[in-house]
Amino acid sequence: MSAQRVKLTKSFIDQLELTPAIYRDSDLIGFAVRVNNSYKTYIVEKKVLGRAVRSTLGLHGNITLVQAREMARERLLEMSKGINPNDVKRQKISDNEQQLNAKKQKPTVKEAFDNYMVHKTLKPKTVSDYTIVIDKYFDDWHNIKLDEVSRKMIQEKHQLLSESSKAQANMAMRVFRAVYNFSIEHYLDHDDQPILIPYNPVKTLSAKKAWNKIKRRKTYINEDQIPDWINAIFTYEDRGQSLETNRDFLLTLVLTGFRREECETLSWGNIDLKYGTITSLDTKNGESHTLPMGDFLLALMKKRRRQIHGEWVFPSAKSASGHIVNISKVRSKINAICKIRFTFHDLRRTFGSVAENLDYGHYTIKRLLNHKNDDDSGDVTSGYIQISDKKLREAMNLIEDTILGEHKAIHIAQMESQ
Repeated sequence: MSAQRVKLTKSFIDQLELTPAIYRDSDLIGFAVRVNNSYKTYIVEKKVLGRAVRSTLGLHGNITLVQAREMARERLLEMSKGINPNDVKRQKISDNEQQLNAKKQKPTVKEAFDNYMVHKTLKPKTVSDYTIVIDKYFDDWHNIKLDEVSRKMIQEKHQLLSESSKAQANMAMRVFRAVYNFSIEHYLDHDDQPILIPYNPVKTLSAKKAWNKIKRRKTYINEDQIPDWINAIFTYEDRGQSLETNRDFLLTLVLTGFRREECETLSWGNIDLKYGTITSLDTKNGESHTLPMGDFLLALMKKRRRQIHGEWVFPSAKSASGHIVNISKVRSKINAICKIRFTFHDLRRTFGSVAENLDYGHYTIKRLLNHKNDDDSGDVTSGYIQISDKKLREAMNLIEDTILGEHKAIHIAQMESQ
């Protein structure tokens, strides 16, 4: 391949035959045209750190001579500083390949959700709720890369879901937020860096103050209604319920303030009949919750223990789990008997309301209801206050007195004789 130094012009380059040769520019030293059998290429040549380096600028015809000359000046300046453009190019290619590989490794919304469900320990009800969210509300996002979900998409989806249910729209976004935050830390490259964009798009709802304001339910059975409700409970009869399981379950709910799922899953390992305590392990805040039982509840548990030899305090032969699950039909029947509509969580609020009306302090109420202290609340005192079992048992008995009234002594006597 021959080499010559000439003044490079467009007309000169155009008339060159496709015979291998290099024509070096006489005006800009280091700039040249390289001719091959099928094309002509602009190049630069210069020693970099004592080593001869040749770097391609572009094909004649794809870029003009003017453009090539300007690019050559910039490239030669970099080379004079010891920068090898070929090394820079190889690094860019490597970076692009890594980016492409990272993009291939990025999970879709559905893949990220499935991975989240595998690695997180969730309650069955939570698993069910989250599955509905991904399959019903985000079904059109299943195959979208997780970090390709934009702020605008979040806003539009939240607005659309809000038209049907504001509460469900908020829950759907909380689920997406949890999956995204988890995925940022889970999907990492070989340098242990996140491959996802480390910004959760759900933050846009807070920035725009777009979260739906949901009024918290405050319904409960007030003290004027309690006698009628209790009468309905004690007069209610279930076919095939010789052990009074449904009745005892509802009484345990209202006399402990436990959540429905906490009470359904009570096993005899949660009941200490010697020291008279009852413990919920499956709590909302993840911390076990132990309460001393009042006299009535203790008698009820002793009666049931004499009658039941299985694992569960409230067993069910029809349930796959072996314990009762969401006895809504029973609740509806009692609603009809006493004409007082209530939910299972209303019984928890009833328990808290009765305790509040007995003038027990804020910390005692929190302890009875197992409300977790907020580390960010600034209430440093709460960490030092321990409520004695004696005081809690006293409160539990007074709550029983208020809720059960005359039924308390009568049924304690009956249960002790059973």
